Amino acid sequence: MKLIIYSLSIWTLFAGCNNRKENQQGNIESDTISLSKSSMQYPDVQHHCSDAIVKATDWQRGFGLTHNPQVDSVWFKPVEYYVNDKNCSQLAIDFYYGTLRPTDNDTTKVLLNLVLTNNQKLRPFYRWCLDMTIAIQDGALAEYTGEPARRYAENFPEEFFQYIDADTTGQRSQSWIESISYSGFYKDDDYEHPELIRKSMAKTMKENSKDSGIGFHKRINDFAWKCFQ
Repeated sequence: MKLIIYSLSIWTLFAGCNNRKENQQGNIESDTISLSKSSMQYPDVQHHCSDAIVKATDWQRGFGLTHNPQVDSVWFKPVEYYVNDKNCSQLAIDFYYGTLRPTDNDTTKVLLNLVLTNNQKLRPFYRWCLDMTIAIQDGALAEYTGEPARRYAENFPEEFFQYIDADTTGQRSQSWIESISYSGFYKDDDYEHPELIRKSMAKTMKENSKDSGIGFHKRINDFAWKCFQ
């Protein structure tokens, strides 16, 4: 039922595309520039683009979406695998179809914090929502991505490193580091002593890690240092 409703929403948006002016991209120009890189960064999203749908969801340009959940994939699964799940958040579905554009508001905060779910099936889809938001963030939106990104890395360290390693360019890792560095602070963090913040971050990651090897712990320390130098 969810898919029927949102398919109709996308059809309605498409029908109105012909009435748009060709110079309508003023507010999304910076997003388009930053996303030109993201289409190469995220190999787990299939790159099939429909011009008609892209016009209806300009802010998602560069995501490589067709908005056909049987065609698009996230983390090696078709999107329908996630959106057909009765437990899938409506916010994440709205994000995928482009009817929810993240901005500096409470709805976006709720959307991005979905990545902390213990539902292993849906977490990759919610992580994708966070990752794509990091890819398009501007100054205001960047205030919202750092904390969920940090908490995800802390709560699921092995899963986190597996995800950033999937991008062999290193751009994904750098984007997450920059996001955490910019806004990944907790209320009780001592901003004037970053060494304490990274120590706390590394400690939490190690506590939540099943890998107790020296090499993995060193990688955690290095990552925490990059986030809070």
